[in-house]
Formats: sequence, C-alpha cells, structure tokens
Amino acid sequence: MKIALIRNRYSPGRGGAEKVAEKFVRNFIDRGHEITVFSEKFNGEESDKLKWHKVPRGAGLSKTTSFHRQVQHALNKDNCRDEFDIVYTMCRTFPADIFRITEQLHYEWMPIGYSSLARLNPRHFSILSLEKKTINPDNMRHIVVNSKLLRDQVIKRFDYPEEKVSLVSNGIDEKVYFPAEKSEKDEMKKKLHLSDRFVCIFVAANFKIKGLNEAIRAIAGLDEKTRKRVTLLVVGKDKPKHFLELAEKLHLTENLVFAGKQSQMRDYFIASDLLLYPSHYETFGNVILEACACGIPVLTTKMVGAAELIKDNKNGFLVKSAKQVDQMTSLLEAYIKLPESEHKKFAKNALSASKNYTWTKHISDLEKIFKKVHQEKLAAAKI
Repeated sequence: MKIALIRNRYSPGRGGAEKVAEKFVRNFIDRGHEITVFSEKFNGEESDKLKWHKVPRGAGLSKTTSFHRQVQHALNKDNCRDEFDIVYTMCRTFPADIFRITEQLHYEWMPIGYSSLARLNPRHFSILSLEKKTINPDNMRHIVVNSKLLRDQVIKRFDYPEEKVSLVSNGIDEKVYFPAEKSEKDEMKKKLHLSDRFVCIFVAANFKIKGLNEAIRAIAGLDEKTRKRVTLLVVGKDKPKHFLELAEKLHLTENLVFAGKQSQMRDYFIASDLLLYPSHYETFGNVILEACACGIPVLTTKMVGAAELIKDNKNGFLVKSAKQVDQMTSLLEAYIKLPESEHKKFAKNALSASKNYTWTKHISDLEKIFKKVHQEKLAAAKI
C-alpha cells in the first residue's frame, strides 16, 4: 500500500509518540509498503520507500489548528490525496482514513489541567473544535488507541462507533529493557551513589503534568524513619528549580536527586525499587511498560492508560488520581516495610505484565486494520 503519514514533526529517537511513529515507518517499509511523511520537520532518511512532503508552517492562535489547515491544503493540492491507499494521521486533522491518538484528549485534559476560565480562551476552543471534528465517523473511518482508558473515553465522549475503535498496544524492546540480577542491581546502585537506599524513580519530560509535585509530597508524608531511607530519583530534561524549592520547604532536599535526561534508561530503572508515577492524565505512559519490563513495580494513577498493566497489590499500586497524595504515602510506607521476599514477588509480577506488549504484535495488529480499511474504501468506491 501507499500510505500518507501525517505527523507535525517526524523525529526518530525522541519522545514516546516519535518512537511509535519510527517503529511504524520502519516495520511497514520492511513489509513492502511505501510511506510519505507529511510534516513540518523531518529528521529521517529518505529512500525509495520513504519520502517527505514538507508542510509549511502556518500562522494562527494554535499550532495544532494551523498545522491541520496546512496539511489538508497539501493533501488537496493537485489531487495529492488520491495518490495514497491510506491517509494515516497521528495528530488532529481531518478528513483522513485512520487516526491514531497519541496526545491527551483535550476534552479530558481541560478540566484537569486548566481553570474553567481557560475554556474561554480561543486557542483551547479551536483545539476542542478540531478534536471533535477529527473524532467523527463522517471525517474519520477508523480510530486507533493504545489503551482501554482511551478507548472508553473516545466511545463515551465522542459517541464514536465502538466497532470502529481498535486497541493496538504499544510494544517494548526486550533487548533494551530487561530485569537485572541482584549483583547487577547492587553494582548500579553503587555507581549512582544509591547504595542502601530505597529508590523511587520518576521519569518524565514534563514534571508537573506527570505528577512530580505529588510524588515529592507523598514521600514527605512518610514517617521520619522510613523517609530517611528513601531517595526520589528524577530522570528527565525538565527544569528542576520549582521542585527543589518545594523539596526544601518540605525538608526533603537530601531525598531528591535530579539526574537529567538519560539515554541508558535501563541503568536507572534497575537501580530503583519502585516507579512512582502519579501522572495527572495520559493516553498510555511508556515509562510504566519500560519499568515493568525491567522488573520494577509501579505506583501510578488510574488516569494513565498503561495503568492497565498494574494489578493492585500484586505488581504495584493504583490510586484514583494524583490528588490522592495521602493514599500514595500510605501505600509507599506499607510497601517499603515489606520483606525482601515480597518485593521479589512484586518484581516478578511486574515483569510478567509486560510480556504481551511486543512491537511485532503492535505492527501486525496495525497492518490488519490498514488492510481492512483499504478494502472498505475500495468497496465504497464501487457503490
């Protein structure tokens, strides 16, 4: 098939959505498909099977709606759209054939991340309007989601036909993320100056949205004896100033370590004892899958799609939302005090939860959807 991939930025090796786009491109090309990327920026390598159609940057209150207008103009120009069997978008735009949702649903995020007055902002209004028109069966043949949470939100919020929503889970590279023997774990803790510490790891590019404030407050609530044993290891490129000030206010400065952005994430996972990830809301959360694949239990919220991997009190813990700081503190306190034998059970169960999340399955499931939608298009064209 000839496929048009719409992505405002195609940057392999960057964030979670970019990694998913890269996996899609590489694997679909290996399966004989041809892909043209429609984007403003393109950091890949063009070939006979991979082309780039540059989308010029437009003007407007919202980059999201501006890109939508520009990419639709590019597709409509000279009947360009007709050159493709499938138009596949990974961002809000319409019309298209398949929309894989990679960002938070703005309808769901607004009441969590913004005040009621912010809804009057024209920028938010334009994004909400675009999202509603994109997730509409008149404008989109099929929706692909990466979690049960997101699937349920799409069906309920937008009244989108359930049979046209497919769950295709993210995958994990088992050659990159895998558990460590105790000796390797001890060695990595020593290397990172974390020996004899109970390490809670927090990984994010956006510390506020992913709940670092709440993670710090949860640790601050531990009893003094337990708190003295705990280190919160923060990995990511966001600015630490505000969070260091909060830690100082809560007398937690010595418990907090900012490691910055890291390329060898497995080293940091295996040096840790628990992923503390009280994210406010996201469609999946690859960091949870990565932690589980390394045998690291997880404490997270039910507002994260990847929370579906976590079985409460088996391989981690779930709280309703990031607001439940006191509950997170209680769960942490209880877990830290468990014997080592119980920690090993949690680690084993975390690893087991990641086993069905493979890129091979992801690509195969996605290709089946593409073929199905293509056949539907051909059938509709004959009517």
